[in-house]
Amino acid sequence: MKNVLFKAVSAAVVCLLTVGLVACHRTDSKNTVSASDVPMTCYRSLLTSFDYGEETTYVIGHKTPDADTVGSAVAYAGLLNRLGIKAQAAVSGELNKETSYAYAQLGIESPAIVDNAEGKQFVLVDHSSYSQAIDGMNGAKVVGILDHHGIGDVNVSELINVRCAPVGATASLVYLAYRECGVEIPEDMAKYMLVSIISDTHNMKRSVTDLDQTAYDELREIAGVEDTEALYTGMAEAEMSYEGLSDKEIFLSDYKDYEIGGKTFGMASLDAYGEEKTRDLAERMVKVMEENYAEMGLDMLFAKVSNAKEDSDENMMYMVAYGEGASELLLKSFDCTQDGDLFIFKENLSRKKQIIPAMTTVLESKD
Repeated sequence: MKNVLFKAVSAAVVCLLTVGLVACHRTDSKNTVSASDVPMTCYRSLLTSFDYGEETTYVIGHKTPDADTVGSAVAYAGLLNRLGIKAQAAVSGELNKETSYAYAQLGIESPAIVDNAEGKQFVLVDHSSYSQAIDGMNGAKVVGILDHHGIGDVNVSELINVRCAPVGATASLVYLAYRECGVEIPEDMAKYMLVSIISDTHNMKRSVTDLDQTAYDELREIAGVEDTEALYTGMAEAEMSYEGLSDKEIFLSDYKDYEIGGKTFGMASLDAYGEEKTRDLAERMVKVMEENYAEMGLDMLFAKVSNAKEDSDENMMYMVAYGEGASELLLKSFDCTQDGDLFIFKENLSRKKQIIPAMTTVLESKD
């Protein structure tokens, strides 16, 4: 176990250093390495020197696919094919409403569904945990990982290409890979990556890094999308409509499983517009968790429901919890108030960057 963890951490460090080197655009001293000092063919060589064999390498994101997980898979598979690697993008299930809307507007399509990994070969994007992967990933061969989350528990016995970095969207790392490999970005691939970045950064309003901004600016031009704000507004409205979905389907529309500190739990991330709708949706999620808790087989269930009405004095986020110790975990992890089944927050928190790290600290604490 220690060796596996060491390999994972080592890979992460190498990946972060690599990103830092190629993303640098200036030199502040004679000892600083700039992008011009790193031959463009270096990263290309890293990708192509790996023996992928003759079989198809599927590129896939996490379960309950969102815009970043789908767009990153399609664009990265496109890059691998341009490099002579037999790759195919895949998705774990039907697209959510936000992604479907964007793809319809831009005239691009979803890849084929692959819901069982057993016996196949994969590059994982936007995740690196078995709990978030499609069924059978334990019996599959993982040959690469590209992600912007924390290091998960997927492990292999051989050296593979892994890149993890704290950027706004995985698609920004895909963009970087195109540039480092010296491969021209086609218009359709630019559209996939642009939608991913728009979605995960709320059109450059949250978790934006210099790399995200550079990718966004160039991809927007290549894709020929002038009014990204209109596109984002339509995506957000489609995401929050939940039209035609049952409450359980809403809960699962942006849902992820975790295993931390010996506890298993799932968390949905949802949005509504305005205090009344946000509170109502949170209350409905309590009932969903009560009704489906036994079937899901996890220790705890959570849902965060964010108020998308920004720049207001209203409560900005609610969380609900179900299962033994779930409420206590929220109260230990956050400065929030409790009103019956609802936990009230004055600011929106990111599931990836704030909520899961805070809960991890508590779950892994020896106290």
